[in-house]
Amino acid sequence: MKGYLAIVAALTLAGCADAKNTKGDINRRDREADLKAIKQLAADWRAGWLAGDVEALLSLYADDPVLLPQGQPAVSGKAAIRELYQAVFKEVVITSESSLMEMEISGNLGYFWSTYKISATPKAGGAPIQSEGKSLFVVRRVAGGAWKIARLMDNSSR
Repeated sequence: MKGYLAIVAALTLAGCADAKNTKGDINRRDREADLKAIKQLAADWRAGWLAGDVEALLSLYADDPVLLPQGQPAVSGKAAIRELYQAVFKEVVITSESSLMEMEISGNLGYFWSTYKISATPKAGGAPIQSEGKSLFVVRRVAGGAWKIARLMDNSSR
């Protein structure tokens, strides 16, 4: 978001954001709507994890996603991601804090990255497992205009 505000400010100061330019206004509104949709995607992602809802999480992915977890092989496709998430939610309950750090779009592709602090409490009992790190989401506009996760890379800070 911070990067987006800097770009808007720079364009305004450079005289590129002409209030009389209807096409520019439409493009700005479209961009703002796209960024708002991606921000909602990020919020829905967190809500899915907090709810332990595998299907809600999978609904946020494009048809051909690739998950790139730290220290693990790539996980390709919704079926494989479903198996992974089901295994996680079978074992733990997730609580977290996160911050959306930056978003950008260009055409039908975009990205956002966020930081997180997660606590995974074993359902069988025991001490919570703590983790913090960063995630990079590559998003793609799909048929119908929705933004979906195409690639996701996660990386722990510890």
